[in-house]
Amino acid sequence: MCLEKLCGKCYEMHKSPVNCLLHLIAAIVVIVALWYNNVDWILIGILIAVIGHIIQAAGKKPKEKAKKKKR
Repeated sequence: MCLEKLCGKCYEMHKSPVNCLLHLIAAIVVIVALWYNNVDWILIGILIAVIGHIIQAAGKKPKEKAKKKKR
């Protein structure tokens, strides 16, 4: 049951295909940077992931509040 909640949250975090692609690129960059012990590229990989989250947040439509009916 806990795994279902985690997968649902992961899906919501990477709903945008651009965000998902940027996270994959960021993961590859960070893994290679860790292999070569390069701190600059680790930070660049993290920055790529953050940019993906910013793009997804900018593309979200604000939720409209339900209008109350007057009686």
